[in-house]
Amino acid sequence: LGFPGVPWGPLLKVERGAMALAFLAPATGASNPASSPVIAAARQELPSSVGVVQTCSSFLATGAFLALSWQRRKRSGSLARAAETSSAKIAKDTLKRLRKRAPNKGAKKDVTRFKMPPSPDPWEYDEEGRRIFPWPKSFAEIVQTSVYATMSLFQEGETRIEVCFPPLPAADLDWNKCDMAETRIVDANIAHCISFARLLIKEPRKLPKIGVEEAKRIAAVGPSEKPEDIETLLQRKFKKKDSTTELGRTVRVLFPTKLDMLRARDIHYDKWKNMKRPELIRRGYYAECDEDTWPGPFEDIFVYVAAQSVEELAKIRNYVEKADAVANRQGRVLRHVVFNCNLMKMKSDIQYFNNLAPIKPGMATQKVHFDFFSTFRNSYFIRFQKYTMATYEPPFVAEFGGAVYHTFPSPWEFFMQDSTEGSYRCIEVQDLRPSNRCMQRKMQRAFGITNPVGGSLPEATTLDDVYVTRDIDTAGEIRRPLGQFLVEGAGEDGNWWEGGDAFTYEISDKWRLA
Repeated sequence: LGFPGVPWGPLLKVERGAMALAFLAPATGASNPASSPVIAAARQELPSSVGVVQTCSSFLATGAFLALSWQRRKRSGSLARAAETSSAKIAKDTLKRLRKRAPNKGAKKDVTRFKMPPSPDPWEYDEEGRRIFPWPKSFAEIVQTSVYATMSLFQEGETRIEVCFPPLPAADLDWNKCDMAETRIVDANIAHCISFARLLIKEPRKLPKIGVEEAKRIAAVGPSEKPEDIETLLQRKFKKKDSTTELGRTVRVLFPTKLDMLRARDIHYDKWKNMKRPELIRRGYYAECDEDTWPGPFEDIFVYVAAQSVEELAKIRNYVEKADAVANRQGRVLRHVVFNCNLMKMKSDIQYFNNLAPIKPGMATQKVHFDFFSTFRNSYFIRFQKYTMATYEPPFVAEFGGAVYHTFPSPWEFFMQDSTEGSYRCIEVQDLRPSNRCMQRKMQRAFGITNPVGGSLPEATTLDDVYVTRDIDTAGEIRRPLGQFLVEGAGEDGNWWEGGDAFTYEISDKWRLA
């Protein structure tokens, strides 16, 4: 057993004998089994081996005890580790299950890796040397191209710009008939506006320095709506913008109400702060210029977003006129951008709301277009339209659609939508903004519907953009020559601000220019 030279045979014999005698002691009457002559003789033969055996026995017992203790400790450690592993697994599974139930916000994106395209898609030149932009592929490209077009107009000396495009995909939104106060539309417009403002600040081209009178001449600024209010405002003293500070270009985003401004700040907090210098983008609201605490216009560019009703068109005009009056007195020129306010739908609602509540205070009238919004030059524009028309040939009902697209300095482009693939391709261009009737005729020619029920198209394509004759004092009432009435019928084909006598009332034709 690990001790060589020890006579284990006699020792085991002695021990077995002792155990047998101890077991038989009660029967034999022996009081001390160890006093047996056999055991005594054996012990006399090996007196020194007994101590060794006793030592080995105690050593073996101690080793067995230590081995048993180590096995128990090892088993308890394994159980503890198994318990920890199972607890961690349960926690991970629970967290995974809760994440599936919660709204999927996705992993946090590394904003340093996300970059806008370096420049808009390259344009192509047509036969007349005009720039033709391709159809946009994403909202990121739309926002970037609109910034490029807006800065190009600023370089031309324009100070009043319009940007208009559907903020959601065409499959989810009818931009011509939507409710502008719908939450998803408002939030989408705000998100696009923040990106628009950030890119305006990053734009490397500088704003040109022009005089106050030159800026008024270029913008064709008309008379103010409330000159007495502006005179009262100019009696106050406003601080001038400190030109010594290296702030750079600043942008102020304006919302309809203070509540809308605070909501946009809280919901889109990450987008506002997700830039190197968030202090360059500031927030405001339309009515702040009427408050006594208004410090004045300190920013360079003012962006008006999230207009939700007709009344807010008059508020935008009020803010622009008062901010310009204060800035012009200080020798400064401000730039204004009406961003995605859907002016076509807003102006279409003017007649309806004027008939519904003609005496409601603050309601916008037709003059808000003739005297104010007609001075805004369009830099970016997308408008979809779908038509259904009866024909004399199978399938007797034709459904077709297309879009009008404009990016400064390109002309107004007509895109037709392929009925099978759904893609868009440019079919024609023109230098002036097309009327509602003109767009329908262009789409009819593109799809080959030249002889629909109710009349045929003019032979010359130059007659497609003939506006209906109207009396602007009774906007909405159709007054057409007999021949035009027999060909086109009495349906509502145009808008009250398009053509006819409307052009004699507007102070500028900038809104129609390419």
